[in-house]
Amino acid sequence: MPPLQETSAQSTREFEAADAGTSAPPQAIPAPTSDASADELLQLGLQNAKTGQLNAAADLLARSIMKNPLSADAHDVLATVMLALDNIEFACKAKAKAISLGYNSPADWELLGDMFVALGQPDDAAQAFGTALVLEPNSTQLERKLRIAAEASSFAATNRNDTIPGMPNLADLALADERKASGEIPATWRRVNLITIEPANDPHTAAFADLSSAFETALRSLDITVHVRKNEVGLEGVNLLFGGHLIGSQESADRIPNNTVIVNLEQLRGFNIGARPVYTSLLRRLAVWDYSPRNIEQIKTLMRNPHVSHFGIGYTPEMTRRQTAPQTTDVLFYGSLNDRRAAILQGLRRAGLNVKHLFSVYGEERDAAIADAKIVLNMHYYEDSIHEIVRTSYLLANGKAVVSECGPDTEIEDDIRDALVAVPYKDIVENCVALIGDEPRRQAMEKKAFEIFSKRDQAAMLRNAIAATTLPAIG
Repeated sequence: MPPLQETSAQSTREFEAADAGTSAPPQAIPAPTSDASADELLQLGLQNAKTGQLNAAADLLARSIMKNPLSADAHDVLATVMLALDNIEFACKAKAKAISLGYNSPADWELLGDMFVALGQPDDAAQAFGTALVLEPNSTQLERKLRIAAEASSFAATNRNDTIPGMPNLADLALADERKASGEIPATWRRVNLITIEPANDPHTAAFADLSSAFETALRSLDITVHVRKNEVGLEGVNLLFGGHLIGSQESADRIPNNTVIVNLEQLRGFNIGARPVYTSLLRRLAVWDYSPRNIEQIKTLMRNPHVSHFGIGYTPEMTRRQTAPQTTDVLFYGSLNDRRAAILQGLRRAGLNVKHLFSVYGEERDAAIADAKIVLNMHYYEDSIHEIVRTSYLLANGKAVVSECGPDTEIEDDIRDALVAVPYKDIVENCVALIGDEPRRQAMEKKAFEIFSKRDQAAMLRNAIAATTLPAIG
């Protein structure tokens, strides 16, 4: 039997204060108060574990979990303590729960696989090692463990479905690759519920309307049955959920089923994800779609979630409305203001341009303002940013000349860069003035914007995203 790893990477950090070479007697640790919180019980459990008082630690951690069953930290530390007490079966259950709540590093999966080996469950061990190998594909140690476990099990031949909650099935991953190559839509995805979270008296949820509408059209073109809902998820098919960060309580978030994909449109830099525990719990537990490779890497790292996939933002004919107007506005900017954005608008006005700013304006009023503008300006809220393609896609689909901030660290696709006048922050005013004074160039930019963006097939992009997506197991 291969030796068990002593701890996961996270638990190792938790216990690094306990020096194995010291012989000092354990310090007295105060007993918890009757009204101690889950976090207080967790910290006391850690202190007891560090001083070798493992049974007391296990009791405190179990009490912490009773108060907060969704604490990945408590389950993970309890797994380490139970392993030290040689209760491998209980440790295995606690570790599996910690993984389902977000502890999805290769080391976590490898430790779970080692525990399954010790319990004589090679099928489950092979699943765990295989998942670790997906996350760390160049590990020869994981390859060896997977090979040994697979040889001792029916894993390679039976495609078992009784996986641990949260564990991606390797056969599903292989099938996803086949479907991506063939263009086949999986049966699960034959019904899609487009869900928008719309809190009362929040007009900004209308910002999801353009993308949700494009998704609806594109999915229907793939012969997928689409249901559009507000604040209500479905148990059949797959839910694509917009506005997950607007969910107001953990209780509401916990009711969202595993057949849900969080469509993340928020830029994580500057979003202060750490101050949004409800949304964080969703990004850890459920499958996630994101349009930004930079965001995807951050979500995978911070949330320890292997179920994160890329989706492209593209064109459907219904996006093009092409309203006609005399274009009396030189530059239109819509969105919230901060100092860096306000400074540019002031600079444009000082340069003699007619500038219009809109905030919290959507639908027909926004569309009319866009049609009336010679240029629509797009600016980052933060200096180091991702190109706001959710915003600019509608403009390009309607043949607008767009001047867009694009710095050296801006993440932007090459074709989208070519469809815009993409310039650094310091050059925005100068380029707007020049483009207003050059009508032939502006008209050429309008034509180029539509020609480039209309080649981005939203249906094909969603087909690829669906094929690349694995949903957490429903446990």
